[in-house]
Amino acid sequence: MTRETNHLRRRNLIGLGGSTALVATAIGLSSAGTAQAAGSEDGILLDSFTGTDDERLTKAIAAQKASNPRRAIRLSARNHTFTVTRTTYSGMRIIGPNQGWQNPEISGTAGALPQCNVTLNCGTGNASWLVGTATTYDVEVSGICFRSSNGNTQFYHHPYSAGTAYATHLDSLTFFGFKHVLGMPGAAFAMTLASLSGVWTCVGVRGTQFSVRGSDNYLWVDGKINYGWSGANGGQYLVRFENCSKSTAANMYLTARGGSRCILVEGNAQYGQGGLIIRDCVLEGQNSGDPAMGALVVVKAGGVTFRDLCLNFGMYRPSDFTDQTDSALVMVSGSSSRVLIDSVYTLRANGVPESVPILRVTEGVVCAEHIFGIGGTGNPWAGLPRVQRSGGTLHHDATCTLVTG
Repeated sequence: MTRETNHLRRRNLIGLGGSTALVATAIGLSSAGTAQAAGSEDGILLDSFTGTDDERLTKAIAAQKASNPRRAIRLSARNHTFTVTRTTYSGMRIIGPNQGWQNPEISGTAGALPQCNVTLNCGTGNASWLVGTATTYDVEVSGICFRSSNGNTQFYHHPYSAGTAYATHLDSLTFFGFKHVLGMPGAAFAMTLASLSGVWTCVGVRGTQFSVRGSDNYLWVDGKINYGWSGANGGQYLVRFENCSKSTAANMYLTARGGSRCILVEGNAQYGQGGLIIRDCVLEGQNSGDPAMGALVVVKAGGVTFRDLCLNFGMYRPSDFTDQTDSALVMVSGSSSRVLIDSVYTLRANGVPESVPILRVTEGVVCAEHIFGIGGTGNPWAGLPRVQRSGGTLHHDATCTLVTG
């Protein structure tokens, strides 16, 4: 067997069970034409079917549902276009031919992987490409570079009212020009025991890409994401954690240029009250001369740990915002907030005085330790980074200076 086939066996994407006659009946093909499409060890090859890409995918899904164990639907290294919304189901697997980084910005570059490009001509919410309408198990999508045809596309919608996306695995995906990827503000993607892995990129974004909720999830712990957003967008967030607990998000490189903010954490009395860990991340404006206008991180409720971060180039012109008053790189409010901030390096943007706090607490309980200001070009620190308390409780160590009011 080839190395690739062995790799697929290990991931349970192929198997020896299932009847080709049963599959042929399910998709309306003769058994003679089905062996490669539904019975090969390489999975269910989309290009084994005829018709438009949507018609091929409909036939491949029927073959996948009829296979036992479930085989993966495999796309080729070519351009695809899908317009039909698909309801997710347990065991749904759609994978590209490569398990590595793909990016439309390097398409055609020597040495780059042959890309599997999928253009989605869909909407958002219930008009997204993938929509969960009930609790599902073991949905997987991997190795694909997605593009939006209209700037108003959402990849995957699974609201809390529909149950949870349980043990969903998304790996090595790129999104270009999307409104949303997972969930949307006000209708977060509900997940349990989910994992996001591999190398991700989000570019040309038109809105918040990730609005997530749930517990026991591991987001980019075995991977990384590079994702930025610029423009006067009213202080929207790159990532929203809404009612998240007992989960870890790591290795995020989030660039909030101009009017955007990096992270929002919020919850309520029943959900999101502890165990969210955000670590090993860079949260920043583009650079000292192209900064974020306001805060980088806002916590409004819930329990969260921020550890091993770079917080750079924010609070350049907070007067640009009308939704709230930004007063620090990290802002904590909400009586239920419980926040630990540990091991942070910070760089100032041009023209931002070191009197601007790294942290401001108005409610809740916060512990801040090991915060270091590092000098960029022309922006050395004369003193220690400031943390401010105007309410709530703030514990800090000797690496920062407390101001009140």
